Amino acid sequence: MGLDGFKLRHLRMLVALSEHGKLGVVAEMFGISQPALSRTLNELEQMSGHQLFERHNRGLISTTQGDVIVRHAKMLLAEAQRAEYEMVVAAAGQGGSVAFGTIMTPAADYVAPALKRLFETHPTIDVSITVGSSDVLLEDVLNRRLDFAVCRIPSGMNPLWFDHIPLGKETLRVVVAANHPLAKKAVAAEDDLRQQSWVLQPHGSFLRHVVDDFIRRHGIVPSSVVSTSDALLTMLLMLQSQRLGILAEPVARLMEEHGLLRILSIVGDISVPDFGLVKLKDRDLSASAELLYKLFESA
Repeated sequence: MGLDGFKLRHLRMLVALSEHGKLGVVAEMFGISQPALSRTLNELEQMSGHQLFERHNRGLISTTQGDVIVRHAKMLLAEAQRAEYEMVVAAAGQGGSVAFGTIMTPAADYVAPALKRLFETHPTIDVSITVGSSDVLLEDVLNRRLDFAVCRIPSGMNPLWFDHIPLGKETLRVVVAANHPLAKKAVAAEDDLRQQSWVLQPHGSFLRHVVDDFIRRHGIVPSSVVSTSDALLTMLLMLQSQRLGILAEPVARLMEEHGLLRILSIVGDISVPDFGLVKLKDRDLSASAELLYKLFESA
């Protein structure tokens, strides 16, 4: 018993069954009859030596073993799709592809310079960038949807799963629109920050925990809070609604240089742990991904 007889088509079927939970729906997707799909599922369970799905009147529900194989099936299918794409671009004499993720902070000081250097020598490489929180990015790294990420390793993830190269520190800054009344103050006192409207990072995110701790320590009681992970929406709300916000220092300084926002001088920094270059341990990157990874590493 084992998985030697599993084919990519079988993996796609298992993923579809997990997502839809209906034999009829999945059978139609694959252009086969429902009895044929049921027989195939039984054969896969016999090959694996485990029941992969529980049968109920309302449909199929994956077992613990089913969840494991579906999770790995998604990773293998993503790798197969990337391999197919790389073969196509290689045959066309093009430059390959790389998909990576980043938190907001490194965008100005690390991501943009690394991409500039990459395109100076390899202008045809196809680059896909995902911006998000560290936990979301590393889930995509684990599932091989991303080659690597520039982020932190959250406390809920085992650091032994990853190769990690420290890159830089992160400091957050309290910012306001350039025309906000507080923008004219040399130093913003704690009383100035109380009873203001804020736009903050989403609840449950690592940065929101840091920000909430800062707010508690300074006795700040916001009059209202909008929570969002979207950087553009954050800036629009500050510009149009006179809300205070908290941004990574490189982003805040870039916006200040363009006359959009002002960094408030306050007592004490809002510091968070270092971020770094993170990839799945022992994963072999494609030539294109390895090239960009090395550019980050040498930054």
